[in-house]
Amino acid sequence: MPVFDVNLYNRPVTCSKCGGIMIFKGVGEYQCEDCKNMEYDDYGKVRNYIEKNRGATAAEIEHEIGVSQRAIRQMLRDSKIEISEGSKSFMKCEICGGDIRSGRFCSKCETTYHRQLEEEQRRQHALNIGKGFGKNTNVEATGEKRFRREEL
Repeated sequence: MPVFDVNLYNRPVTCSKCGGIMIFKGVGEYQCEDCKNMEYDDYGKVRNYIEKNRGATAAEIEHEIGVSQRAIRQMLRDSKIEISEGSKSFMKCEICGGDIRSGRFCSKCETTYHRQLEEEQRRQHALNIGKGFGKNTNVEATGEKRFRREEL
C-alpha cells in the first residue's frame, strides 16, 4: 500500500509576501487570496521550465530551478510530465523492462496489470458475498432468525 505524501510537490500553503492562504488555480499555480501573488509548486516550476526549454534533462532542471531529480522522476512515474520525443534516455517498464516515456508500465503491460487487478477485485467480491450479519460474520443467519429479538 503506497504512502501518500500530502505535500509531495512542495505546494505553497501560505503566501511568501503577506502570509495569506494560497488557493489552487490549476497546473501547479497557486494565488494568494489576499494580495493575488502567484506562486508555483514543484510541478508548476518544472512544467514552466520545460515549456521554455524543450528537451531539458532532469539534472539541468534541478540545477536551474532547484527541484530535485527525485521529484522529477516521481512526476514522470505519475505521468504528469513525459520524456520528450527523440530523447536518448527512457524509463523502464516495471514489468517487462521495455522503454517508456512516462508512467510505470508500457501500454501492453498496463492493460495486463489492470486486468489482473480487476480479476482480483472480482475474486474478493465473490468471497465477501453471502457473509452473515451482526458481530460474528462467520455464521450466517437466515430468515426470521436474523430479526428475532432476544427475550429478557
